[in-house]
Amino acid sequence: MLAYAFRVEPYWLEVRTVRLTAAPSLRILHITDLHYKGDRAYLQRVVARVNATPADLLCFTGDIVEDPAFLAEALAGLSQIRKPMYGVRGNHDALDSEALAAVTACFRGSGGRWLMDEWVSVLAGRLRILGSTGRRQAIVSAPATAGGRSLLLVHDPSVVQHLHGVRFDLILAGHTHGSQVRLPGAGPLLDLPLVGTYDRGLFRTPAGLLHVNPGIGTYLVPVRFGCRPEITLIEM
Repeated sequence: MLAYAFRVEPYWLEVRTVRLTAAPSLRILHITDLHYKGDRAYLQRVVARVNATPADLLCFTGDIVEDPAFLAEALAGLSQIRKPMYGVRGNHDALDSEALAAVTACFRGSGGRWLMDEWVSVLAGRLRILGSTGRRQAIVSAPATAGGRSLLLVHDPSVVQHLHGVRFDLILAGHTHGSQVRLPGAGPLLDLPLVGTYDRGLFRTPAGLLHVNPGIGTYLVPVRFGCRPEITLIEM
């Protein structure tokens, strides 16, 4: 079990489909919490699976790296993604001006954007994306632009508990890693942020449907059990 948890499941990448409507017109890939630490082969597999999955765009909800020394290598891998990428920072994305410029250039180079509390209209107006740094006031006070479905990208899913009077068609978040270890019949084992509230999967909230992705990488302990790394294809 230990060999499986440390050597197999952390790299056993899953592509999971979440269909929100019977006749979807938008296909969105959601990844999060890359926590890249130098494993090029694994990142290449992630990129290959993303490129092989038909979708209109890709959304990334934070934590590219923990150590800035790995940022350039991580961005070199992400730059191979052949879909527009829209992303927001996570709690580990402490980017100085030079690093922020590199991340911004990578996402723009894909045809997408790195979003810092700003709206963008995509797919000929069919979708409006608000990329949030997590400041609740910035989300609540964001202008209500007309037309299209609305999508909120935020790293920490607990933000939805404080979004009174605002609603989105879909909210994407990460941060929890799904706990990384989930025992059959017992649920989450590791005490990671928000486990037991919005730990992973789809939730109905007053602010709209919330999807929490369990992440691509790991944090603190390089282990996963009952919680495979995931690329989520959301059809809406």
